Amino acid sequence: MKTTPTHSLLITFLALVGVCLFLPASLAVAEKPNVVLIYIDDLGYGDLGCYDCNDIPTPHVDRLADEGVRFTASYIVNPPCCPSRCSLIMGQYGQRFGKYGMSRGLPIPEDRPTLAKFMGQNGYVTGQIGKWDIGTKAQGPLQVGFAEVAQKPPKKKGSKYFCTNEAGKTQWLTDYDGDNIVKFIERHKANPFFLYWSPEAVHSRNDEAPASLTERTTAKGKRSKLAGAIVSVDDQVGKLMKALNKHGLRKNTLVIFSSDNGANGSEDGSSAPYRGGKGSGTQQEG
Repeated sequence: MKTTPTHSLLITFLALVGVCLFLPASLAVAEKPNVVLIYIDDLGYGDLGCYDCNDIPTPHVDRLADEGVRFTASYIVNPPCCPSRCSLIMGQYGQRFGKYGMSRGLPIPEDRPTLAKFMGQNGYVTGQIGKWDIGTKAQGPLQVGFAEVAQKPPKKKGSKYFCTNEAGKTQWLTDYDGDNIVKFIERHKANPFFLYWSPEAVHSRNDEAPASLTERTTAKGKRSKLAGAIVSVDDQVGKLMKALNKHGLRKNTLVIFSSDNGANGSEDGSSAPYRGGKGSGTQQEG
């Protein structure tokens, strides 16, 4: 496993916290790689096996870290989710375009390029799946440069994390996202693509995680539900890599995996070996 500080490889996509990146050494510079950017909500530094978590199995993310690059000193500059996501899509510090604190619903500049527009202008098919939470309601994914946006399924009555899929069956929302990831790859396997996936998981509250997920972990108490949501995210990374392998795309695909703002302490998310997390503003040693 290789580790590196944040000084070169990630500058194109901003500095992100807790990043695992897979880029095969055999990828030629002249090739135009596919790019998959995975941005997880409220995931802590200490909530993945590749960062020494012992109670939540994340084999697929761990494999990304083992075969690629694992970042240990890479940081975001906004502790809540909305400004972190806006900074990601703009490629700028939030202070440069008025994103202070949560600032949800405030517009992002329309006179500056976005990551999606940049990728589209450089020959990529661009797609977005999952949570958005960027800019105003009028600034949806299509308005800021994405060519395709996965339709959000209707939620099961009274639920945040269960939806009704096209077959009319109840499905865990993160699994539904994973199915859409596979479909996107199937549609665009012959062309360079940029896919941005940000699941609703593992944002609070995670009290709906089913036993089929929580029982795969050894986490206790309220952390058990959080752990189940994290396991479901890892499952979708497995779906992604299986689809890339199926179509011979793995060697030409850059996969970036990151959290938007760090651990949610109210649900026993872990920042180990550090203190602090979502909303705390700074990472604290010890």
